[in-house]
Amino acid sequence: MFTFDKANRRARNMFEMMDRLGLDTETFAHRRLGLDLSAAVRICQFCIADNVCHDWLARAVKPVANAPAFCPNAIVFEQARAEQVGS
Repeated sequence: MFTFDKANRRARNMFEMMDRLGLDTETFAHRRLGLDLSAAVRICQFCIADNVCHDWLARAVKPVANAPAFCPNAIVFEQARAEQVGS
């Protein structure tokens, strides 16, 4: 069931994850790899691991090398970070 509280929490999780990975949202939004920021947001909004993600973010160090395996955006974040570093 969709609730604004869940949507808000998932958005906070996503941007916290991006921050931990050192991703710049502007660079991420202009990627050439096909998926843009809005697609990643949609993926996150339908993620079933929002509680796991929130708990992981509460314990994870900053910065992190990779997004955790449970994250449906892990590959997208990895590609964005590789492109950001290559820029």
